[in-house]
Formats: sequence, structure tokens, C-alpha cells
Amino acid sequence: MVLTKYLSEAEKRIGQNRLYHSEVWNGLGFSMLGDTIVYILAVQFGAGNIALGYIASAMYIVGIILPVMSRIFKDKNVVKIQTITWVLRGLVCVLYLPLLWIEGSPAVALLLIVYTLFCLFRLLGVVLYDYTFKNITSNRTRGRVIGNTNVAFQSSTIVAKFLNFVVTSLERLGGVVGLVALQMIGVIANTIASHHLSKIPCRTNIEYRKGRTIFVIFKEAMGERISRVRLLVYWTYMMVTVVLGMSVAFLTKEVGLRSNIIFLYTIGVSLAVVLSGSFTKFFSDRLGSRPLIIANGFALVASLIGWIIVPVGAAMYWYFILGFLSNFFLGVISILIRRLLAGVIPDDEGVGFNSMVNFVIAILALFSGLAGGALATEGTRLAHTVTIGALHFGNAYILTFTLALSLSILGLVFSASLSEKGSYSTKAAAQIMFSLHGIRAFIDMDRLGKATDPIKRKSILLSLGTNLTGVATSEIRRTLASPFSNDKAEVIRGLFDRPRLALVDDLIRDAFDTDSYTQEEAIYALGAYVHNEKAERALIYLLEHGSVLNRSIAAKSLARVTRDSRYLSRVESISDLSTTIAEELNFLIARDIMDKEGVFFEELFLAAKKGRSDTFRQTRYAVLAQFLKFSPSLSDLYEQKNLGADDYLSEFLEEARDVVEIDQQRGAISSAFEHREWSRIWAICFSMTRNLTFRDSRLRHLYQAILESQSMPRAQTDGDDALAVLYFSYQLKKNMQ
Repeated sequence: MVLTKYLSEAEKRIGQNRLYHSEVWNGLGFSMLGDTIVYILAVQFGAGNIALGYIASAMYIVGIILPVMSRIFKDKNVVKIQTITWVLRGLVCVLYLPLLWIEGSPAVALLLIVYTLFCLFRLLGVVLYDYTFKNITSNRTRGRVIGNTNVAFQSSTIVAKFLNFVVTSLERLGGVVGLVALQMIGVIANTIASHHLSKIPCRTNIEYRKGRTIFVIFKEAMGERISRVRLLVYWTYMMVTVVLGMSVAFLTKEVGLRSNIIFLYTIGVSLAVVLSGSFTKFFSDRLGSRPLIIANGFALVASLIGWIIVPVGAAMYWYFILGFLSNFFLGVISILIRRLLAGVIPDDEGVGFNSMVNFVIAILALFSGLAGGALATEGTRLAHTVTIGALHFGNAYILTFTLALSLSILGLVFSASLSEKGSYSTKAAAQIMFSLHGIRAFIDMDRLGKATDPIKRKSILLSLGTNLTGVATSEIRRTLASPFSNDKAEVIRGLFDRPRLALVDDLIRDAFDTDSYTQEEAIYALGAYVHNEKAERALIYLLEHGSVLNRSIAAKSLARVTRDSRYLSRVESISDLSTTIAEELNFLIARDIMDKEGVFFEELFLAAKKGRSDTFRQTRYAVLAQFLKFSPSLSDLYEQKNLGADDYLSEFLEEARDVVEIDQQRGAISSAFEHREWSRIWAICFSMTRNLTFRDSRLRHLYQAILESQSMPRAQTDGDDALAVLYFSYQLKKNMQ
């Protein structure tokens, strides 16, 4: 079998599993090799703000080498090259070891050189990572997989940063020795991550076409509106990420927090990013990326204002709160825009496209990182604090954080132009996210996707059916559109109890589909849309077309929709077509609703005249008694009879002693039933119901049925009919005028 470069679903699952394992070890490695430890070492060796700004942006500045990447690695396997760059990313960090013996400017220079090499190999891997990620996911699963991998990565960073906190809290290891030791542990974890990365299935090679430079690709991307807007949003928020990275330098240099407290702070930041991954995994695939990006963009702006006004002498928890909130909102935005960006990566030129994206990031990161550092230096020269009473606001990094704020506002402006098929409006998404019903709908949908027990699924579907939010409606619409789903019939039945006007067209479509296995349920559910013209027109058509069963269901639903007798004559004429008890009951319910006079009660013994079965007749009699709300229940009487109870009549006869004729002839009635003398029962009933009058028209028609049955041949009747005539005669006698 000839395989294409596209992976099968099984291969994608293997790739996703390997990626999760790689991200766990990658989180451990990156936390010990990344910028936090480098920041702390730089401050300890006396680095200035410009150097700190370079560290904040170095992760992206190295992208200036990307224009030649596709040419160098032409026709090489994507995953193999990615694995090599990941291994080299860790090995260059062994060069940090000389920091144990040098200090001052030489130490800062070595730190910056090694960190630059680390960032270089990392960025080469990241360019390939985005394409690998696209290769092992689909549009349907991308949001979930991004969320899962982000949670895997950030969860392991929390563990690593806690280890960093413990090590730096020890007096002997709190200095350079402990920090460099942590970096060597990071090298080992990074190597294990590379091993898992190498096992991801991949048949794609890096392609390079002469003349297809990143500048050509950039021009084409900018010429296509969807790509242009998504890239502008992505690049803008990447600059915010670079500038906000200066918060660690701010806390270290200006606030003067110890190394172990800085690691504790980064644990909170990692927790925020983990939660951002869980948040996006929960919401993004259903609400879409656009509304969530805009909503979190506004929240990010608010948190950055907090960074601008927080004073250096503020309580420590304020820095932790601001760091948590700003990184949570920025994390959500970053994940979601990556999700959108993955949708515009070309299949045949993915590496070149990603190289272009990261090359632009390199230029922008150079500007934003150095600008952030320069503004931090400039901010110390200004009057950067404001005093109102006993309160002090502002800090030396006020200009740096103002730059981040300005970029965030620019990102919001670009985000307003984002377009995404199927996404909610920002207002609708906000109503869902900030509504208990909306949150409950998402929880129910998440539980439904995991539940396998039929009873539990029904319980969840019931909860979802009572939730009238738009997202719940969308989920139900998806189920209705499915040709087969284990929940489809249950969902449609739920629409009868909780009708949704937004879904009436979907129900009509299913009700008209003669090959839909839920057609009957759909016709039935339309009955809940009282006085709805669309439902009425559909049911009028269905009343005249299809099987007798479907026509009977349509009659019942039409009666519920119209609540009047406009179609009574037509329903009466086709009710004779019923051959099953289901069809008969549907027509009876329709006539009960339409026929306020109750003329159909004159057909009380119609089933006996037609020679229907015991079950058919018992059911029909019980339903007619229920229509009239008679007590005791005739259904209970038949239940006791069918169970073979010898004294099934005794309780009824005891209750019926309020009618003189029954009280006087209790023994005779019991004897007649015992000896199967049905004619005797009929005679007692005829005698008991002579010359009765009623105000209720329904009782008058029921009485007419009893009178007309006197001429019915007794050979057509049995004990079930005798019990019915006794029961109804008693009720008539009790309710006479």
C-alpha cells in the first residue's frame, strides 16, 4: 500500500500520545534551561537593563537565521530535524558549567552567548513543531489537543519550578552552584523529551522551492485577509509576551525578591498557564477562538494597568495576583491564536511559512525586548510614582508596562477583524461564560462525551435538555443533524418537554425524512410547539402522507399545536384506518384534545364490535377512563385481573357502595364474574343507568354508548367488556345531575 504524507487516525493518536510524553519532559527541561534561571544569574552577575531586555527577547531574536532554514534542511524529515535541534538545545547548556568559576562581565557575556545558542536551536525546533502539530491533529481535535499538550507542559513546569524553589531555598545551593546544577538536570530532561519526540510518526520532508523566500511568502500571506489578520494578532501578542517577560527582571531587580521567591512566583505563573489550557480545551472547540481572544484581550488590558500602578513596596501577594491574572489571559490568547494560525499553515510549504512567521517575530522581539529594557532604565529617571493620601502608585518599570499595555490595546484592535467560521459572537460567548446555565451546559457536554453508562447518559441528556442556553441548543442541533446517534431519539423526546423554537426547522426536516429512524419521535416532538405556524403546516402535510402510524402521531401533535377542532373531521375520517393499539391511542388523544364535546365517547365499545384483542380493548377502555379523570383507576382494575387475583373486584365494589344498585347487588355481581355470566352484568348495568341526565356533554355521549350497547350481541363481549360496562355505569350513576 502506497502511503501519502498525511497520517492515518491511528498514526495521529500515536503522535499525540508521544507529543504528550515529550511535553511532560520538555516542561521539566525548559523550566531549568529557560529564562528564569538565566535572569537570576544575570542579576547576580550584575547585568544591566539592556542585557535583561535582550534575555526577554532572545527566545525570538534568533529567528533572523530562519530565511535559510528551508534551504539548509531541504528534503530532510521534519521530525528527525526537530529531534536533532531539540537534542542540541540541551547539549549547548553544558557550556554553563564555567559559570562556577567566573563572574562579572565575562560571566554575563558567557551567559548571553550560551543562552542565545539555546534559543537558536529551540526556535529551529519550534518552527518544525508547529507543522508537526498540524500533521497529527485535525480541525475537529486541534483545540482539545492544544489544551491537553499545554496542560501537560505547564503541569510539569510547576513540578520543576517547585524543585527550583526548594533547591534555591537551601542556603548552600541558593547561589550560582545550585542554579547551574538545576540547569544540568534540565539537560537530562530535555534529552528524554527528544527521545519521545523522535517517535512521532512523520512522512513529511522539509520542502524548498527556489525563489520561494520568506519575503515572498510574507507578501502572499499579507495579501490574503484571513492570514493577514491572524498573523497580525499573533505577532502583536508575541510582543506583549516579550515585554511582560520583563516582570521577572522587575521583581528581581526593583522589588528585590529572593531567588526562591522568584521561583515561587513562576510556579503561580505556570499554574495560570495550566488553567488557561484547561479553559481553552473546555470552551474553544465549541465557542470558537475569536470571542475568547477578544474577551481575554480586554481582561489582559485591565491586568496590565495593575502592573503599571503597583508600587515597589506593595504586599507580595499583589505581584502574585497580577502575575497570575496577566499570564492566564495572555496564555488563553496565545493558545487560541495558535489554533487559528494552524488553520492557515500551507500543507506543502509549512516549514517555509513557519520560518517566515518566526522571522517576523525575531524582528519584533528585538524591538520590544530592547525597548522594554531601555524604557525600564528611562523609567528610573522619571518621577514614576503618584501619591494619593497614604497610597502610592507606580514603579520604575512604568514605561515598560505601558508599552505592554499599548501593544495589548493594538492586539484588541486587530482581534476585532478576526473571522472564524462557526464561532460565536463576543457578546454571545460572554453570556455563556458568565452564566451559570452556560457553564453548566459545557459541563454537561463534557460529561456526556465521557459517559458510557446508559442511565448516566440519560440523566445528563435530561439536564442538557432543560438548559435553554444557545450553546446547549447548538449541541442538540448537532445531534439532530447526525444520521445515527445513540442519544438522538432521547434528545428529540426531550424537545417535547422543553421545546426550542430555534430547532423547529430541524425537527420538521427529520419528521419529513421517511428514512430517518427517529421520524416518529420528531413528529411527536412537533406537538410541543403550540400555535407555531411552521409546525402546524408540517403536521397538516404529515396527516395526509406516510404510514398510518405516522399519520396518527401527526394527528396527535396537530391537536396539541392547534388546540381547536379545525381538523377534527379529517382526523375522525382517518382514525378508522388504525390497526394497532399505538395508532388507536394516537387518534384517541387527538380527538380528546380536538373534540371538546366528546362525541367519540359514543364509540366506547367499538373495539369489542371489531373483535379486537384483550390487550387492545383493556388499553382503550383505560385510556378513555383516564380522559374523564375517573377514580378509582380502571387500569388498576385490569392490572389486578391480569395478575390473576381472585378478589380483584372486592376493593372496587367496596368503594362503589355509594351507588345503591351496586351496594344492594354486590354479591350478585361477584357471583356473575365468578361464573362468567356476562349477560347478567350487562343487565344489572342497564337497570342501574336507566333515565339518567347529565350536564357534562362528554358524560352524555358516554351514556349514549351504554344505551346503544343494549343491542350489541353478547357473543362479541367477554369479561373485559363486562368489567368496562360495570365501571362506566358506576361512574355515570355517581356523576349524574
